Parts: sequence; C-alpha cells; structure tokens
Amino acid sequence: MPFIKISTLKNVPEREQIMKNIENALYTITVNGVRLIPDAMATCMWQSLDIVVHKNDAHRIFNKKDVEIPIFVDLYMNTVFNQDGISLVMETIADELSNIGEINRDNVVIMVNVGKPGYIFINGKIDDCRVLDNTKN
Repeated sequence: MPFIKISTLKNVPEREQIMKNIENALYTITVNGVRLIPDAMATCMWQSLDIVVHKNDAHRIFNKKDVEIPIFVDLYMNTVFNQDGISLVMETIADELSNIGEINRDNVVIMVNVGKPGYIFINGKIDDCRVLDNTKN
C-alpha cells in the first residue's frame, strides 16, 4: 500500500494536519465504485530539509513568498495498482498538499517508486524469490 514521504523546508505550517488530510483523502478514492485503498493502509511521513538552494539562493526556512521552491514527494506503491490508480493517488496528494496552508500545487513534484515482485531483503541478504524450483522437473 502507499507510503508517502514529503520533503520540504522545516517551517511549513500545519504539516501534521496536511499529512492527516492526505491519508484520509486516499481512503476516499474510488474506482468503479470500489475503494482503491483500504483504511489504515497508507503511511505518510514528513522529512524536513535543512536547506534548499534554488536559483543560486539558499533557503533555510519556509517562506510563502518563495513559491518557486518545490515540495518533493516520494510515493512508494506496490504492483497491485495500475497506472490509473497511481495517477489518482498522485492527484490526491497534490490536491491535499495545496488545500491547506501556503503550498502551491504547481510546485509539488511527485516521484513514484513501484516495487517489483521477486526481490526481497530479509535476514541480512537479498533473495531472488523468482528463482524456479528445478526439483520439480
């Protein structure tokens, strides 16, 4: 299910409420009358950046006048979501980031990471679960 990591400057107002709004909005997405994401299956994290350099100018705190500074979002999804579902999740995140406070929707940058089945890091090593069992031949 989705994991959303938002990276911005430290002083974005109401960030806790923004994250709650994003999570709650994800649970309202429906496709063909069916909810896309079940309750309690999304996680939202806020990561504060110490400094952003943009247009050769250093920004250390959030300033609503600095609307050109982007908000970066890493969206981690599993493969049960198709392109339409992922697009709906991305639109919802962008909408909720801009619905409250001073974040401009045009400055939201979302990078989607889709997990590939067959690879797992567990017990301190990487296992390729796609390896066929050749003993059945």
